[in-house]
Amino acid sequence: MTEKPEKFDEVLQEKIYEILKKANAPLITSEIAEMLKLERRVVLRRLQRMAIEGKVKGRRVDVANGIWIWWL
Repeated sequence: MTEKPEKFDEVLQEKIYEILKKANAPLITSEIAEMLKLERRVVLRRLQRMAIEGKVKGRRVDVANGIWIWWL
């Protein structure tokens, strides 16, 4: 049985938060996605929602390639 979307988002948010908490420097979206073994776009969507909610901070560093960095 698959997890409900709300539960998946909650678990993903916690995992992202733990990764960023342990990081010594800001991480790019693809690094976080690789650690979670998930697609970059899935992680990016959750990170953007977390940023809107004030739970993480992020900044686009390469507009042409859509690269974002994230930190707490």
